[in-house]
Order: sequence, then structure tokens, then C-alpha cells
Amino acid sequence: MKKILLSFCLIMSLCAVSSEAAENDNIRLGVMKFLSRTDGVSEQQAAAIGDIFARILTNSRSLIIVERDRFDELAREHQLTQSGSFKDNEIIELGKLMSCNYMLIGSVTNLERKVSESDFWIVSETRQEITATIDVRVVDVTTSKVIMSFSESGSSARKGEGFNFYGIKTDKGKSFKGIEESAIAEAVFRTSFKIREKLAGERIQVANVSSKALTLNAGKNWGVSDGVLFGVYSEGREEFNLDGTSLGRKLTLLAIVKVTDAQNEFSYAQIVKNGGTASSIRKGNKLEPLTKKEADDLIKKKVFSGKKSGKKN
Repeated sequence: MKKILLSFCLIMSLCAVSSEAAENDNIRLGVMKFLSRTDGVSEQQAAAIGDIFARILTNSRSLIIVERDRFDELAREHQLTQSGSFKDNEIIELGKLMSCNYMLIGSVTNLERKVSESDFWIVSETRQEITATIDVRVVDVTTSKVIMSFSESGSSARKGEGFNFYGIKTDKGKSFKGIEESAIAEAVFRTSFKIREKLAGERIQVANVSSKALTLNAGKNWGVSDGVLFGVYSEGREEFNLDGTSLGRKLTLLAIVKVTDAQNEFSYAQIVKNGGTASSIRKGNKLEPLTKKEADDLIKKKVFSGKKSGKKN
């Protein structure tokens, strides 16, 4: 009986060590409270955007997310701040106290609204377009160096119709409610995509190709939703700098696809435009998110490859 008990304890200890080692292999990323740097976005809304980031990044298999509530509590304990906002040195100190590898600092820097009206005899049309911009920095806690710093934007547009009779305009009932959230959601998705790819080494790729649709290895767990556009790329050989560090791989655009059915762990997508047939797209091809404007520009420039059916990457 003692031998059995000792064996059981040994197995449990090994499991605990294995679990701890696996967790130690992951990257601990602290997500600070996002701030508003623009009119039209309250501090509460900016903070909510930070929470959305944390939820999306939590789905990463390589990242362990430490959310801002824990940092707020820790700051109060150590009396680091009374204002609710932190200086860079305080953020580094908080990261060290929580054993984080990196800290994510972000803000909403722009929320631009464009409204245009067109009159067609007795029918009037109003178009509203929103562009939201998010700035982020990722700081290495050990060296205090900024390893990532970039901006990403998202946009959303809607139309409303009404009647225009001798200059008297009436709304047909279409509302623009929620358009800001759509623009911000796109900016959040594009930003989290870059963080997961560059910091955690995770990629969105083609998982399967059929005559009806492509299967992508990412879904709502990445923040992907119906209507999201992706560029599908083949990758060339890896290029290196003089010091031996990687410069990346040349990307060749094969197609633009649109997500039609986003599931939790995967998505289905249809080809919007490509250089030939679906046979030029293969499992493992890399995907990068595109805005509608980016997709329209690429289609206009006709920069697609893979015109010959069956051509290998």
C-alpha cells in the first residue's frame, strides 16, 4: 500500500512539474488599462477596449494574459499611483511584481466621422463612415525596451435613406447605432493579430481548400467575424540580415477571401478575387487581414499571382 501511495505521489509531482514547465514556456503579457486620446471616446469606453483585447489574447495558446484589474489592486497595495494612470517606470515595476515578460500599453487616438448626403429627386441618402485608430506599445519588462510600437485602424460605413420633398427631409428609420463599435472591433482585431503573430509566433493559415470554400484555422477565438477580408499569400525563401537575424520572407498575393461563417475555432471563407483558380491556393498559405480599402486597392492594381492552374508555390 505504501509503495502504491508513493508511486501515486511521484506521478502527481511529475504532473505538477510538467504543468509548471509548460506554463513557464508561455509568455506572460500584462494588459494595461487602455486610455482615450481623442474626442468621442470616454475613458470608460477606452478601458472596455482593453478588456476586449484581453479576452481575444486569452485564447492564445502561447500567451498568459494578466489583466489590468490585478495591476490596479497591486498598485494600490504598493501605493504606486493615486490617479489610475501609470508612468512607464511604474508599468515596468508592476510587470516585474506580476512576473510578466512583456507589458501591453494602448490608447484610442482617433475616432473620425465622415457624413455625406445625396439627393435623388424625392429620395435622400445619408452615408456615414467611421474610422477608429488604436496605438499600442509592447515593452520588454527585463530590458525596459519597446519591442513593438504601431498603429492600426478599423473602419465601418452605413447608409440611411429618407425622403426629400421640397427640401423637407424625413428619416426612413435606419439608424447608425453601433457603427463606432464595428470600426473599433476591426481595429482591435487587426492589432491583436499582429501581437499574436509577432509576439507569440501564431499564424492564421489556410487549413483546407475545397471547390466551395476555404477553411481557415482561426475563428471567433481570434476575433474573426463574418465579413472579415483576408489576403492569401504564398511565402518565398527566408532572407537574413548581415548579423544573421531574419528579415522575413517575400509574400506573394494569391487571392482575397471573405469570411462567410466564423465558428469558434475555425472559419469558412469565399474567394472574392484571385489570379486564376482556387488550385493556386494550398494548405498552409499565410493569411493577413485587409480593410475594404486595402482590398479594393489590391484588386485595382491587379497584383495577384497564380494565374496558371496548379502552379506550385
